[in-house]
Formats: sequence, C-alpha cells, structure tokens
Amino acid sequence: MLKNKIQILLVSFIMLNIAFQGIAQEPMQIDKQKVDALVSTKISMDKSGDFKEYYTIQIFYGERNKAIATKSQYDALNHKWKSELLWEHPYHKICVGTYRSRLKAERALMVIKEEYPNALILKP
Repeated sequence: MLKNKIQILLVSFIMLNIAFQGIAQEPMQIDKQKVDALVSTKISMDKSGDFKEYYTIQIFYGERNKAIATKSQYDALNHKWKSELLWEHPYHKICVGTYRSRLKAERALMVIKEEYPNALILKP
C-alpha cells in the first residue's frame, strides 16, 4: 500500500515536471530595435552621470563669492576637465570632471593639485 502511494506520487511529480518543462521552453521573440534603444539610453545616461557611479574632484568648498571666483579662475586655466558650481547646504563647492575609475581621477588630481593643493577626490 505504501509502495503504491510512493509510486503514484513519484509518477505525478515526473508528469508535472515534464509539463512545466514544456511550458518553460517556449521561445520569446526579442525586438532588436527596443534592445538597441535601451542600450543607447544606458550609454547616454552613463555619459551624463545619471547613475552617480563616478568620481569627481572637489577644488573648493565655501562661500558663494569665493566659489564663483575660484570657478572663473579654474576656467581661465583651460584644463580639459569641466568645472561645475554646486550648492551643498550651507556652502557652495566647485567640482571638476567626471571619472569612471579611481585611477583616472587620481591622474587628473595630480595635475589639478599643482594649482589647488587642497583638492580631493569625491564619489557622490
């Protein structure tokens, strides 16, 4: 009696497993245009820094007037890294560049530290 119940349970389990395997193996059609659009959107978001997965260099943190003066002084140096004036309560700060790796940020920091010795790397 127990042996029959085990056999019935085992056969039922095998039948259900086969049925679910048949359902799970249906192929899905993937729209290549949608995938390409998603990939290009991801690339543009990476470049613009929307994910905040980057490093930046802070060259100034303080009052607004001094921040504006520091930004114009930095921009006059014509470095290849863009500066940005940000407000972080209660002060303003000047951040320079967006770097995808710490190594690239360190290389830029060596150049920037010549003019701004208090510069430091941040990961927002």
